[in-house]
Amino acid sequence: MRALVVLVLTAASVVAVGDVRPEPVHARPAAAAVCDAPVVNEVACENTKAGAADWQVDYRDPSIVGFTTDISATPGSRVDFKVKTGATAYRVDVHRLGWYGGAGARLIGSTSRSGGSTQPACLRGTDGSALIDCGNWAVSVGWTVPLDAVSGIYYARLRRDDTGAENEVVFVVRDDSSTSKVLFQTSDSTWVAYNRYGGNSLYFGDGPGQGGQAYEVSYNRPYTGGDGEENFIFNAEYPMLRFLERNGYDLSYTTDVDSARRGHLIRNHRVFMAVGHDEYWSEEQRANVEAARDAGVHLAFLTGNEVFWKTRWEESIDPSRTDWRTLASYKETKGTQSDGLDDWTGTWRDPRHSPPQDGGRPENALLGNIFMVNGRRDDRLQVPAAHGRMRLWRHTDLQGMAAGSTYAFRPGTLGYEWNAVPDNGFQPAGVAKMSSTTVALDGAYLLKNHGDLYASGTATHSITYYRHPGGSLVFGAGTVQWAWGVDDEHAFLTNTPTSDVRMQQATVNFLADMGAQPATLQPTLRAATASTDTAPPAVALTTVPALSTVGAAHTFSGTVADAAGQVAGVEVSTDGEAWHPAVWQPGRGTWSYTYTPARSGPASLRVRAVDDSLNLSAPVTATPATSARTCPCGMWTNDDRPAELELSDGTALELGVKWRADRSGYVRGVRFYKSSGNTGKHTGSLWTPTGQRLATGTFANETASGWQTLLFATPVAVAANTTYVVSYLTPTGRYSTDVEYFSHFSRRRTHLEPLTAPPSGVDGPNGLYRYGAGFPDRSAEDAHYWVDVVWAPTASG
Repeated sequence: MRALVVLVLTAASVVAVGDVRPEPVHARPAAAAVCDAPVVNEVACENTKAGAADWQVDYRDPSIVGFTTDISATPGSRVDFKVKTGATAYRVDVHRLGWYGGAGARLIGSTSRSGGSTQPACLRGTDGSALIDCGNWAVSVGWTVPLDAVSGIYYARLRRDDTGAENEVVFVVRDDSSTSKVLFQTSDSTWVAYNRYGGNSLYFGDGPGQGGQAYEVSYNRPYTGGDGEENFIFNAEYPMLRFLERNGYDLSYTTDVDSARRGHLIRNHRVFMAVGHDEYWSEEQRANVEAARDAGVHLAFLTGNEVFWKTRWEESIDPSRTDWRTLASYKETKGTQSDGLDDWTGTWRDPRHSPPQDGGRPENALLGNIFMVNGRRDDRLQVPAAHGRMRLWRHTDLQGMAAGSTYAFRPGTLGYEWNAVPDNGFQPAGVAKMSSTTVALDGAYLLKNHGDLYASGTATHSITYYRHPGGSLVFGAGTVQWAWGVDDEHAFLTNTPTSDVRMQQATVNFLADMGAQPATLQPTLRAATASTDTAPPAVALTTVPALSTVGAAHTFSGTVADAAGQVAGVEVSTDGEAWHPAVWQPGRGTWSYTYTPARSGPASLRVRAVDDSLNLSAPVTATPATSARTCPCGMWTNDDRPAELELSDGTALELGVKWRADRSGYVRGVRFYKSSGNTGKHTGSLWTPTGQRLATGTFANETASGWQTLLFATPVAVAANTTYVVSYLTPTGRYSTDVEYFSHFSRRRTHLEPLTAPPSGVDGPNGLYRYGAGFPDRSAEDAHYWVDVVWAPTASG
């Protein structure tokens, strides 16, 4: 295995309960067992063949570089290499990656060239995107894929005859007629996004974006290693491939490009598996994968940070104008940059600037989890005892852990980027959590906005699993490096193995759930079968408030049990539309949920539960009455608190919020939430939306922290259904905030009858500020600065 990066883990840093060492390499399966006609499983037969002893490049030498003119090819087609080197002769050895008795690859064929391969300077786009495209290079050598070639990831080693210098090129051989059980998708869009050949990537260079990032990158470039091996095949795709081929899964391969341009073929398979760091997805790719899910194809996301940036495919800028060779991502989420086209290329979760059909579709709506933690190297996936009893962990000793104990897998199994399970209103129905790992993040690791602000905080990772209404299963590992848990051969060499028989068995288990079985199962693992349990949990509402009041917190609760398995989740709804996780722990037979009614009238309380076979119960309902509240009142209660208690801009700030009432009344004052460092004299104001000040005053008798209230000398009459602004001035520049509070993505409460703080986009942006005193007329990150109005139906009383 390559020694490009070495990660040293000392014995003291690795502590795991009941640690299992990896088993030794076993002999290849007997050919007669898997290769007798008719051959159904080509991968199992292919891996009975002898592997290559020396196939991998140790160092990417810049004196010989190259790429293929397409990311994928089919048996019988020609793969064209464009190579640049000063050597007068060189060879290209093409290997197929696999298990091959532990060797990891097999030599499939070779080709060579005698004569130079000088190439012109790469082209540079003229549209300001900083695109670098080497498609103007001449084809140097070709290789015809054998007609009997087995679909796989193919690895070409370029080697100079004179100096022995080497480099590598990766492509996929696909089989468009395949109906294999599992379709393995590479993360090639991410390889290209991070590739810096020619100087520019979607992260760094001399481009117009932050840090000099380009807005478009080309597949027509040699791969340089980019911004780290985490973003290439040998970090997570290769160890997953080794495990699947070692165990003889019926398998074929595809790419991000092919999931977009010929994604209808996904429906020819039982399982679609995304592997690696699959950060960049196009509209076509997501539509094709979701269509396959809706048609009954199971989805296995052995990834993290996946489906994050939305991309657009364009043709190359070389004279051939080849489609599917340019990847565009202007990342509008980071600022105002745009190519002026309608198809948004910011984050999938960002609804602020994009057309409704493109933006504001957070990835957890598909995955069941969503990217939250960036750049972590040694976090460990953990399974508490109660989660260990879930069916995912059957045939492992996690099912018998002592109550209160937790099993921790090896460092890096949770990383290097990982996902969490938010309560954002976009979760699919019945998402089960199969693990729980809470990490305190001290540093710029936790994503705080739609896509580019990282700070300290705490996040909880969970493996997720749910059944789509069409019957397909969706497994979400929520970590880029799930593959580290199934095989030790990856780019980050360690002196301690990262694989674990428990994670290997869990992979066998969920694939069995999806109808994919191994033909050559490792002797340390057990064959698994899909669940025959079709009965959902029994859930009940046992305590419901007889009468609720708008603005007052109320708790309802009940019981839950599953006869044939384990309860894996409890969800509640208080409006009949959005669902939220209840307060519940695996292994407990009771649940509860506290909510604050926002409207008067009959409430619509619902509860449902899912078990570890992913059976979802029908909702149990209750409709207690909710009475109107007594005002003076605001849009938030005294119990509401900001998540970010204190920030500072170092200069005076006027911070405000838009609001309106559904009936005429009077504004009696302003209030704001104060952090302990927010000192000095504070003033509050009421404004029309055009900036006319209607009232102002100075806060008196402030406490050290908490809600502070200013009552105007004279209440101000305000009209129904009319937008106004209230604000306060912080002279020190310190303030409380929650970013993206008013975005549609957050779906946080902004309404308490009769008052509403309109979400951003309904009446322009909300969450307002300005530097210095005056009308706050700017907005950033849809932030809530914890300003509130004091409204009443009358001027007094």
